[in-house]
Amino acid sequence: MNTKNSPSYRFFIKTLGCKVNQYESQAMREILVKAGFRECLSKETADIYIINTCTVTHKADTESRYWTGVFHKTNPKAKIVITGCCAEKDAGAFSFLPGISNIIKNEDKPRIAEMLTGHRRGVTPRRCATYDEPHRFLSITDFKDHAKAFVKIQDGCNNFCAYCKVPYVRGPSISKPLKDVVEEVGTLVSKGFREIVLTGICLGAWGSDFQGKLSIIDILKALNNINGDFRIRLSSIEPKYVTDEFIDFIAKNKRICRHLHIPIQSGDDQILASMNRPYTAQQLKDLIVKVKRGIEGVGITTDILVGFPGESDKSFRNTVNLIKEIQPARTHIFPFSKRDGTVACNMPEDISPDVIKSRLQRMRITAITASYLYREPFRNKSLDVLVESKREKHSGKLIGYSDNYIRVMFDGPDALMKTIVPVKIEELNLTYTLGAEKT
Repeated sequence: MNTKNSPSYRFFIKTLGCKVNQYESQAMREILVKAGFRECLSKETADIYIINTCTVTHKADTESRYWTGVFHKTNPKAKIVITGCCAEKDAGAFSFLPGISNIIKNEDKPRIAEMLTGHRRGVTPRRCATYDEPHRFLSITDFKDHAKAFVKIQDGCNNFCAYCKVPYVRGPSISKPLKDVVEEVGTLVSKGFREIVLTGICLGAWGSDFQGKLSIIDILKALNNINGDFRIRLSSIEPKYVTDEFIDFIAKNKRICRHLHIPIQSGDDQILASMNRPYTAQQLKDLIVKVKRGIEGVGITTDILVGFPGESDKSFRNTVNLIKEIQPARTHIFPFSKRDGTVACNMPEDISPDVIKSRLQRMRITAITASYLYREPFRNKSLDVLVESKREKHSGKLIGYSDNYIRVMFDGPDALMKTIVPVKIEELNLTYTLGAEKT
């Protein structure tokens, strides 16, 4: 495949998983277009399918394989390229599937055009976990079909939670240079993006690998000095990085969104210890209280893992009670999934599927109620909402998120899309928050 002589090769990217993958898909999109490939809007017309996979859960692995079948059936003559975290450790699971032309490691994503041009299959790159060469961070200049732009500033993780495969497929924590982040964010702001979402595998670890030990606060300070009408959101941050200085900085800088996604996973001390999570339930409660006192109106979102080995009825109730107390704006709930190579994979005391299903339902009810209780005090108040580029599919209303991560629906013209609009909250229920443009 020579793109210089044959610039008509059309590609289609399917992105699975996290915000980091969405960012990396955008970066690969730009690399391929620059090399002469053309992106197609419909999967039916593609010559090359790129699946940016996820391996957080067994379901994610299954979904990755599912899409290879869909694309091969859609166009049996097309090439299928597998990349992402599932390709890091389980390349063999894809290599025998029909249509697979390339399996590309995460750290080789910057070379995707070169690898496709050269027909390189099954490339064996340097080992991800050693970083024996300078790490090449991807960069972007746009973010297709989004009102906000994600910017990846960190990769890898040193935490090794018992249930998580990510450190094994992403390697140790490594940070994008501050100068490069500032330049990238400046470019995106100049393109009109009103919200920049900083993302990474363990975002709070940014700067810890630099000489002089910078912190996430340093990057927020630098970005806060960029000229433009935009706001900054953090995609996620571990509890240990939410320091007094960090809370105070967000409280005093209106450009930083009043929203922290703090993964909790469990509200039971025994389960947290088994997960290798470095805090107790009481420490989590104290931290959330401190955040809410320090940042007025802050939205807390979180992750909860249900059915971890050894989770008793009592330990599950402890987690339910924690969610009731801290009232997250949104709770992402996941069933435990065994991941080969992790400590939890071989733990005894598996929880039966029926019990997990029942607990998931109870946790969802708890989370929905907690979200309502968090949102209710904002009734009759105005929130600045970044309007998405597509309307809510059932009602046809405009939809977007406030800076404290309340999902708001309201009537208005298409001209408001991708802009930040003051919206007065008029009505809410367990599912929706409805408002009207404040004029």
